[in-house]
Amino acid sequence: MRFRQRKKVNNKMVTPVEHVSIPHDLPEFFKIFHPEICYPQLRIPPAFIKFFNGDIPSICVLEDLAARTWKVVVERNDGDFFFMESWPDFVLDNNLEYGDFLTFSYPGNSKFYVKIYGKNGCLKQDVTALKEPELLPLVEENARGKSIVAEPADQTDNESGDMAASVTSFEIVIKASHLNRARLNLPAPFGNCYLKRKQRPLLATLRTDSGSWTIVPQYYDRLELREGMQKFIDDNALRVNDVCRFKLIDDEKLILKVRINRQPK
Repeated sequence: MRFRQRKKVNNKMVTPVEHVSIPHDLPEFFKIFHPEICYPQLRIPPAFIKFFNGDIPSICVLEDLAARTWKVVVERNDGDFFFMESWPDFVLDNNLEYGDFLTFSYPGNSKFYVKIYGKNGCLKQDVTALKEPELLPLVEENARGKSIVAEPADQTDNESGDMAASVTSFEIVIKASHLNRARLNLPAPFGNCYLKRKQRPLLATLRTDSGSWTIVPQYYDRLELREGMQKFIDDNALRVNDVCRFKLIDDEKLILKVRINRQPK
């Protein structure tokens, strides 16, 4: 199990960024983000296809203003071309919301520069301020200011709870015990923030690209997902050593987006 770590600045989780300069004379198209239309795929406007000069790429690279990149598969469907595989990653990583305005500038060589504007008409700050590193062990700080490395929830006891940590995404490698017991212990740094609340969510929701599952959380010495997990396991055909990547998308309602990396048979 691994965790993402980011620094807190002005109450926002940010990391150092690069700023990408985009030429003004590039061919481009725009999209207003609507989840029902733009997720889990995005249609490239037919009028824009001519700018590929007859050589439509099978993979495009999307680069944002923070120099982060995503390799997105391009597929043809009913005569139109779409960003398909890895486009959902772009949506989640940039926290796209209904009404966001995106511009796609094309310098050639199967690459797009992407700028994202919020509904207020301004560039979204999290796009230029966030540049997430690779998944690393989460370093927490205890009450004495000493740094420690957080262990996975399945391997550590819940102690005093005086640690300060911000965790919005994590990975769990599925074990036989998860499948046999149909329950999932969430990482202690993530679960502790809910254990300390007076009003805890009565339900949790797990979402994948193919559906949504309502789960009943249990609050003991740690946060567990129990009732409803059997259906999630069965519907997604989870196997030992599959990796589930969880990302919190609604803190109050405890809604988690889940992406599953399959263990080869």
